[in-house]
Amino acid sequence: MKKFSSQVSVAGSRNSGIRHQKKNWPFLNMPTSYFLLPTTFLIAFLLLAPPGFAASDPSDAARSIPIQDNGRIKPFEAFARQTVELIAGRESWRKESAVKLMLDALNHRDTIADIPWIKIDYTELIKTLGLPETRHSFSYHEVLPSEEKIRAMAISAKKKRDADARPSKLEQKAEQLYSKLITVDHLIAGDVVTTVPDAKSANWSSPYTVHSELSSEFEAMLKLYDKKNYPAFNSAIQNWNKKVYAISELASEKKIKLEGIYYRLRPFELAAIFYFLAFLVLSLTKKRGWLKNGGFGALGLAMLFHTLGITLRVLILSRPPVSNMYESMVFMNWALIVFACVFALTQKNTFVLTAGSVISGFVMIYGNILPIDSGLEVLVPVLRSNYWLTVHVMTIVSSYGAFGLALALGHRHLIWEILGKFARSQNEASAATIYRVIQLGTLLVGVGTVLGGVWANESWGRFWGWDPKETWALITFLGYLLVIHLRHTGKLSNFWLAMSSIFGFLLVLMTWYGVNFVLGRGLHSYGQGSGGMEWVIYYLILEAAFILLILTKSLRGR
Repeated sequence: MKKFSSQVSVAGSRNSGIRHQKKNWPFLNMPTSYFLLPTTFLIAFLLLAPPGFAASDPSDAARSIPIQDNGRIKPFEAFARQTVELIAGRESWRKESAVKLMLDALNHRDTIADIPWIKIDYTELIKTLGLPETRHSFSYHEVLPSEEKIRAMAISAKKKRDADARPSKLEQKAEQLYSKLITVDHLIAGDVVTTVPDAKSANWSSPYTVHSELSSEFEAMLKLYDKKNYPAFNSAIQNWNKKVYAISELASEKKIKLEGIYYRLRPFELAAIFYFLAFLVLSLTKKRGWLKNGGFGALGLAMLFHTLGITLRVLILSRPPVSNMYESMVFMNWALIVFACVFALTQKNTFVLTAGSVISGFVMIYGNILPIDSGLEVLVPVLRSNYWLTVHVMTIVSSYGAFGLALALGHRHLIWEILGKFARSQNEASAATIYRVIQLGTLLVGVGTVLGGVWANESWGRFWGWDPKETWALITFLGYLLVIHLRHTGKLSNFWLAMSSIFGFLLVLMTWYGVNFVLGRGLHSYGQGSGGMEWVIYYLILEAAFILLILTKSLRGR
């Protein structure tokens, strides 16, 4: 089978007033209504068995096999999911789990080239390669004749990136396709399946390229699955895992188990469901009672799952959870809801929680919709500093959380004002909260930008270089600083303060997403990617329609 050249770098979350007798355990004094509704919902959710809680499959035992991939030891499940998602565009193919698909493929490597699972989602690229335009998934053998053409476009994309220029969309898509082809090529050769540890070396080997007693044992173990001898297969895997942990000090059984829990629990999906549930209950109930308390309980569960997901990623990767776009969205969302809780407690109102819940749910959904890497991977070299990731990146991303909360509060304020639901005191309270949240975000982004300069001086030898990310961070800081100045001097009404929270977030969006995914240039290009722009455009269209509607109604009201 033809081997591809590896010289091309591929961009690949109060008590109801009912009196209770004192008891020794404070938890028992809390109204059961805080937990009744969300707990009932959780039980119903689990009974419906979503993908992460699917019934046991014969291939499940293979999930826990340790494998060295992308610079770390991970469970076979993580390797299978990420490999299948890279090739097919999703974590399963034709209703087969990634683990099952990978086991079948490794047992029959001679058929891998015939599997039509290579997804090409760009019509112009399909036309350029002369492939059938009625399809979007192709086999290795179907794409192979166009390898030189694909490779040439990938090389062109790399040269443009090296020259700090943006490749065309066709070149970016060709670059992605080239990555898929290389991955399938390595699967066919078997050299990517590095599951055999070596006590004398940190590098593990593949049972298909380095023949040894352990290699033969691994291949025989997979053959048990192919022969449908599942009891023996399960037993063999248990013995294999014990042997691997005994041989290699790099393999951590604790981390492998934690990663398995992360993939099966799907904490961020659960968090999104409970955020929306909390929003619905809190927004539809005005008086305190069992239903509203249930809304608070749902919010508590959402934050619990959200925090659990972040904690699992930290424990598994031994680093702060802000190294890529997906992680920054998840952490930004966590900071947003924490700020919402702080403002709700300090200002004694619940509308902040309602607004925070709904935008948290949407951010979670967007994180899963956008074609960005959500895998648990090691850091790129320039980010390998837990200190600066914690001090600089988490400060900047936290500021995005504050600005996101201001965005949600701004939308709520404008809707209520246009509908005439505001009493004067409510209007002032809402505007005051938006202003305080914007002040918090501006402070954080200012401090974070300065800290970024210090890190840049340490990493690149200069404090400031007008890199696109640096420039847009400064523009964002100055934009919100202008809002604060105009409000402080009395030149910004409550209405326009709320409107400014929306306009200001467009600057955040450009700094956060646009620099990496639209410009794709500069020293921060390690975070760049392609695709997903259509979803951002949908958001911008909806936001423009909302602003136009509000302005129209406001002018008519006058």
